[in-house]
Amino acid sequence: MTDFLCALLIAGLAGALAVPVALGVCALLRRARAPGWLLCLLWLAVGLRFAVPGGLVPVTLPQPESQPLQQLATAAEAVRDTTPAEAAVQAAQALDAAGLELSVEEAQAFTIDWVLVVGIAWATGTAVCLLRAGVSAFRLHRRVALACKTPDGCYTCPEVTAPFTLGLLHPRIYLPADLQGEARRAVLLHERTHIRRGDCLIKPLYYLVICLHWWNPLAWLAFAQFEHAMETACDEAAVHGCTAAQRRLYCESLLQYATRKVPGGALAFGTPKAGQRILHALRYRAPGKAVLGICVAVAGLAALVLLARPTLAQEAVPATDTADTARSADAAATPDTAAQTSSVPPVEDTFLPEDIIVPGNTVNSGSFEPAGGFILPLSEYRYYSRKMSFYHKGDDLAAEAGTPVLAAAGGTVVTAQWHYSYGNYIVIDHGADTQGRHWYTLYAHLQDLLVQEGQTVEQGDQIGTVGSTGNTTGVGLHFELHCEDTLLAPTLYLPYTETIPALAAEQGLLLSAMTEDPAIADAIAQRAIGSQAPDSLAYPLPEESEITSTYEAGIHEGLDLKQPEGTDVLAADAGIVLFAGWDDSYGWTVVIGHGNNSDGQSLITMYAHMQNQPPLLMGQLVNAGQVIGQVGTTGFSTGPHLHISVMVGGVPVDPQRWLY
Repeated sequence: MTDFLCALLIAGLAGALAVPVALGVCALLRRARAPGWLLCLLWLAVGLRFAVPGGLVPVTLPQPESQPLQQLATAAEAVRDTTPAEAAVQAAQALDAAGLELSVEEAQAFTIDWVLVVGIAWATGTAVCLLRAGVSAFRLHRRVALACKTPDGCYTCPEVTAPFTLGLLHPRIYLPADLQGEARRAVLLHERTHIRRGDCLIKPLYYLVICLHWWNPLAWLAFAQFEHAMETACDEAAVHGCTAAQRRLYCESLLQYATRKVPGGALAFGTPKAGQRILHALRYRAPGKAVLGICVAVAGLAALVLLARPTLAQEAVPATDTADTARSADAAATPDTAAQTSSVPPVEDTFLPEDIIVPGNTVNSGSFEPAGGFILPLSEYRYYSRKMSFYHKGDDLAAEAGTPVLAAAGGTVVTAQWHYSYGNYIVIDHGADTQGRHWYTLYAHLQDLLVQEGQTVEQGDQIGTVGSTGNTTGVGLHFELHCEDTLLAPTLYLPYTETIPALAAEQGLLLSAMTEDPAIADAIAQRAIGSQAPDSLAYPLPEESEITSTYEAGIHEGLDLKQPEGTDVLAADAGIVLFAGWDDSYGWTVVIGHGNNSDGQSLITMYAHMQNQPPLLMGQLVNAGQVIGQVGTTGFSTGPHLHISVMVGGVPVDPQRWLY
């Protein structure tokens, strides 16, 4: 509910800003004698702006040259893509920095109370608007239920006192019995134009969107302008090619029926703004082809601006290919947030603000062990205010200003400088592991830099102090973990002081611990990522397969899908890798956490018996449908197949209830 209300507010504010822009453009187009259908399309763009938070058309803007403008633009993107839960912890962090005590739980509780009050008020207003329209349409349907069909295909009865069109999918035209001759022909053409252009369906949908923004007067203004443009366009079609006498008869009909009110729920001929429509019908002359082309270009450009979703251009960073890592060449890479271009955005494979990978660096080459190799970068901190997710590149630790920042592992400082969003930040190369991959940690928003580039540091050495430099909402440390150009969740590698100790140090026992103890599985997934879990999961193979073994609680807690060896295995939804390795029973296995449901329970999927070692790292983000391995027959298996398990709150459930 919170996410929905925030999205609705963002859409309402964006739509409100679009209204004056559309009014100005329409004023120019009217002076150029632009046709009404073009103005109607422009107001439809405004309606879409009210309906879609953030806009529809992605537009990449260059990074501003001015540092203050860079900070402002990045902050705007951060606000746009920050979820309500993240906003709550940031508010708590900002209040802590101001010397006010407010826990994350208190901030979230306040948010929930506020959301409940606003949600009830919004739902009440929306229901009143929809009920009013529904009752009016129902009453009108009852009044004309006995209308008879006329030779020209219209309907009439004593209750029809003014022309109108009624119905959504199968609309009917209702005309008064006394409307005859040339006036009837023109009015009938007007109403048939409504039906041909789909106005009978478009107008109710537009009204539905406006009902969602009933509190916004500019939304109602946009609807009124759209309605006027729609009627004007049909007037133009009705008088096109008519003589002066025929136009006069048509305008007399407009004037005659303007005083006869038709209940809501129908497209009424005489309303709205009959006086303006009469003047327009008398004076209307179709524009020339050149003028029409210019008007279309202006209206198209205005619609593009109204529907734009601006993002900052990504800074140029050389990318290193990794197997089956999702690419996002045109994604906007702001330092602390990734722009949301869908329900879950593509995972970027390059996150660092600068090119920090130094060719030929062989610090501890082939000897670094990431499992258990890191310590917490702060000896004292208040809380983790934000974890790594699809919208945030690392973990934020709220702490007092001046708190020492420690090297999480030994290595060489490859970057120690200022960045417009990271502020003072440091990157340490911890050397290569047994597979030759370099591991890096990044420390941002520092108050002081106590090391220099090229300097060697030991694990636990102080490298800086906590501050609030760059684009940040309070005092704290932003910490990132990278393996080559792959971003990983620090929460799965750092030694917490919570119920479960350092997970990476127990990587060899992680899978068995998760499958044997639901509490451990749930706690691991809860720590890894706090996003909203999906309601269903996609099929994990390119095509449906024969089920060779079904789910049986306590006996076979998964689903076996028969496929030839080498068939790609796909992630059933976006999430974070909780395990990618070998198990004696399951063979090569991948476990992915997909977030938490409304009850606070984690959703986990497991993919077993794969052919080779999965090309993934623990803590790596994956997209829905991303290839995470190939079907095999490793471990305790009788033939090539994929074993998939689904766990809710750490407890196995029947996968067939989740897969679609």
